[in-house]
Amino acid sequence: MAPALGLYGGTFDPVHFGHLRLATEMREAFRLERVVFLPAGHPWQRSRDTYAAGAHRVRMLELAIAGEPAFAVDDREVRREGPSYTVDTLGEYRREHGPERPLVFLCGTDAFARIETWHRWEGLLDLAHFAVAVRADDAEWQSKGPGAVPKALWPRVTMSLKDLLAKPAGHVMTFAMTPLAISSTAIRSLARISSSIRYLTPDPVIDFIHQHQLYGSPACPTRSP
Repeated sequence: MAPALGLYGGTFDPVHFGHLRLATEMREAFRLERVVFLPAGHPWQRSRDTYAAGAHRVRMLELAIAGEPAFAVDDREVRREGPSYTVDTLGEYRREHGPERPLVFLCGTDAFARIETWHRWEGLLDLAHFAVAVRADDAEWQSKGPGAVPKALWPRVTMSLKDLLAKPAGHVMTFAMTPLAISSTAIRSLARISSSIRYLTPDPVIDFIHQHQLYGSPACPTRSP
């Protein structure tokens, strides 16, 4: 069987070190050949569109992962017209990679708790496994364990990585992530008031944000040459 491929969706508005660290931990935990970042085009469950244009978010991701061969960026959702539906993306990946290759989709606990509201959610587990990243400070998931998974998916939960990797799709498995108190919202807020965003996101991303005056930032650097 071909090595497992990780898929990491999100707005990445902008990408930051928390995203990169989570992708690294996901790759190691699930023995993935590669993690592909999938920036959303028009996230249908959000109350507003993204702040930065799709092309800018894609470019920031490319800058953030430059030199890391285990990471890749796929802009298909940005290029797709209309709302971004995970089931469509997973369906495309399944067709492209064949019926046997394990696909592992990364999801946080907040999003996964609402999976029954996702578009055509019943078919998601037929296309990929779901890796649910649990923060150490997530009291609800820490106390409930697998019971925090929506009841309809209880039969899909596994604690065995061997069982998960032996199949192309169908399982839900949680893993502990390192809690990093970094958020895209905070970065946007800091950029808006001309505060430093250094050490929150890679330096090339910082330069890009200021070069293009994203998030209301001034066209000047926040770090020394």
